[in-house]
Amino acid sequence: MKKESRKRQLTALAILLGANFLFFLTVWLAGKYDQVYVDQLIFQLKSSSEGIDGKLMNSATVRVGLFGVVMTIIEVIFFHFASRLRMFKNRALAFSLAILLFSTLLFDAKLNVLAYFDTAVEESDFIEDHYVNPREVSLKFPAQKRNLIYIFLESMENTFADTTAGEPITADYIPHLTALADQNINFSNTAGLGGAYSYLGTTWTAAAMATQTCGVPVKMELTADEDAYGAGDDFLPGITSIGEILANEGYKQCLLVGSDADFHGRKEYFLRHGNYEIVDTDSLKASGRLAPDYYEWWGFEDQKLFAYAKEELTRLSASGQPFNFTMLTADTHFPDGYECPLCPDLYEEQYANVLTCSSQQVYDFILWIKQQPFYENTTIVISGDHLTMDAHFLEDVDIDYTRTIYNCIINSAAVPLQEKERRFGTFDMFPTTLAAMGVEIPGDRLGLGTNLFSAQLTLTETFGYKKLDEEMQKNSDFYNTKILEMNE
Repeated sequence: MKKESRKRQLTALAILLGANFLFFLTVWLAGKYDQVYVDQLIFQLKSSSEGIDGKLMNSATVRVGLFGVVMTIIEVIFFHFASRLRMFKNRALAFSLAILLFSTLLFDAKLNVLAYFDTAVEESDFIEDHYVNPREVSLKFPAQKRNLIYIFLESMENTFADTTAGEPITADYIPHLTALADQNINFSNTAGLGGAYSYLGTTWTAAAMATQTCGVPVKMELTADEDAYGAGDDFLPGITSIGEILANEGYKQCLLVGSDADFHGRKEYFLRHGNYEIVDTDSLKASGRLAPDYYEWWGFEDQKLFAYAKEELTRLSASGQPFNFTMLTADTHFPDGYECPLCPDLYEEQYANVLTCSSQQVYDFILWIKQQPFYENTTIVISGDHLTMDAHFLEDVDIDYTRTIYNCIINSAAVPLQEKERRFGTFDMFPTTLAAMGVEIPGDRLGLGTNLFSAQLTLTETFGYKKLDEEMQKNSDFYNTKILEMNE
């Protein structure tokens, strides 16, 4: 009996500890992230976490791990004394299960777990019916192939420029990006500055970069091998990306990030799909261009990133081959962004100052590019990767306000038939980027994306945001076998 009682006590303790970890994980996620998505959490479990921000990990360790242990100790002490009362006697397991139930309900309320899996198990042929395989489309490049510079801006959304969105947007925090959009091409969901809608499977950086360059979201299949999400030497093995298309056309390609490119499988994606040269913290330290012990923010700050970008572009342009240079900023990552010496002190919120600083740095970088001899034959795409995850900065924005992801296309070889009042997702950037480079696309569709320069309706315009988001969340045998497993 004592052995059985001891076993029940240990079981109750294990359940209680797990319940407290789940509770504090939910609280931590709610405090750190503007919106938490189940697919993003699953991806983080399946993909590589090399290069994750140390401060973020320390925060999670303390507020989830340490707080969970402390709370468990407090509860055990409380129950030890309370068990002297008849109503608590021999109720340790019931007490632990009650705490677990509460934590589970709270977790579900924050992440909509049940709703996510309810949709995810439903079968759908939607992706198969609307996917256009780039391998089966005869793309026609111009006689003189144009260079491509693709600048991913961390968490950059148009909300930061719209004072009608509500607090705390009291001014245009990204004035130089707004100016670039006004002076060039900005595909918009409104008559003014606007951009792409955010869909599940595109809401974190690795997924966003993949989506915009291959035209499909990163759908999570629980039974899929983790290698399919960059944990090994692969990432969405069945897709064809812009990197592969340009590699086949003789382009030199380079990816520059101010962090460890291994994080969340980004390195594997760009190596597998286009054999990009990877320039990140590891490679820069190995080559002596960055001090071995240097570490700021996620690796090094954007001020250094743009300096390295100028060096890489100068090198690529001297090769005599057309080039594709892709880079990702990081200073505007949550929480609150990285405040560098260039940041102004215009606003109370640090994040607002960081956004303004980032806007200025991008603008200055574009001015430098325009002064280079390669600019005349170069198309520049500037795009936010996803909406900001900062939990506090936009918490007072009108709940009915439509937040969209920033985009701007400079020196395009194509002219849009309709630039404004378009509804689209970031996967539409895939064929749109090729069109901006002067590539002719029969049918104007690749992957799930539509060439926004054309009159062709996007899937968002055809089916509506809600319908499209639901269909892409559903289980797709086609996606599981043709994209995650690369079965021909």
